[in-house]
Amino acid sequence: KNNIPFVLIDNYFEAQNANCILINNVQGAYLATEYLIQKKIGQPGYLRSSYTITGFEERADGFYKAIRKNGMSTSRSIVHQLTPSVEGAYCDMKELLKNNVELSKCYFADNDQIAAGALRAFTEAGYRIPQDISIIGFDDMPLCTYTIPALTTIHVPKQYMGELAVKRLAEIIENPSSCPVKIEIATQIKKRKSS
Repeated sequence: KNNIPFVLIDNYFEAQNANCILINNVQGAYLATEYLIQKKIGQPGYLRSSYTITGFEERADGFYKAIRKNGMSTSRSIVHQLTPSVEGAYCDMKELLKNNVELSKCYFADNDQIAAGALRAFTEAGYRIPQDISIIGFDDMPLCTYTIPALTTIHVPKQYMGELAVKRLAEIIENPSSCPVKIEIATQIKKRKSS
């Protein structure tokens, strides 16, 4: 409303006519799920955030798209709702394991924090990662290299997103009447030891 130039990073509002630099969440989740399927580990399960977050809804779309593309039934995917933090996911998964819930041989997690918390709970319960259960996270946070084993994840090029945002901001300052753009940045798998 104040006509101050701005660029949204990793967020998008349908009702707002704004410049946005986004992660291609659908593509990233699809890549992770497809990777688990191609390794023939079995039908992937889903460690899903118990909180509704826009980017995570897109990640769910990518997960289920890969399941359907490979001729699997989405209703057969084991889904565990976990708090999207390391400690929260750890406590939630410990509780689920205590209640002997059905487990998958592999999981895609909405973010690295969920993956790390679940990994810790699985390990404490005696499961070997990745021999018994494989896990892939999303975001490529620094904690991925500190988990045991190191966490396979979807890499998000955050620095590049920032560079694009600054470049776009300079463009709209120079030309205030330019049309807003929405740019989605592709992701890639960062293979480590958890899958």
